[in-house]
Amino acid sequence: MPTLTIQEFNPSSGSLLGNISVLSYGKITSGTHSRVLCISIAFSDVTNIGSLKIGIISSAGLIVNNSPTDIAPDGTSSSGYFGIESSATWDSTKTASPLTRHFCGLNTSISASDPNNVSIPMRTQTLSNYIYLDINPSSSMSGNSTGSYKVWFDYN
Repeated sequence: MPTLTIQEFNPSSGSLLGNISVLSYGKITSGTHSRVLCISIAFSDVTNIGSLKIGIISSAGLIVNNSPTDIAPDGTSSSGYFGIESSATWDSTKTASPLTRHFCGLNTSISASDPNNVSIPMRTQTLSNYIYLDINPSSSMSGNSTGSYKVWFDYN
């Protein structure tokens, strides 16, 4: 059975900050974008990972996407409130401003085949691309919120 480790990177330098078990955007003013988080997923006890996908299975009441537009082959949209992009090499321009690609919606089926999942390429057979995430909560949101992302993958 594979083991996965989520690695977080410094958004300015790209240096590895360490392994994490929880994503934290910190305090965000309603109606503004969060800082961009950068992670990658490292797999061990496995030879090869394929079909890596990420979905939002709980948005804590935040709108994920009202009306997805310009849907790309990886499943991202040019509109939305939960940003996601990836790159095979560290890209400081992605962490310098809000992301331009987003999830198309909430994964309500909680399945790998849900159309609202986003496909993430692999840098190596067991290491994902850099994954950039941000959120833009509506101006009516207040208080603390907790949501959930889920990862799906094939392995051998």
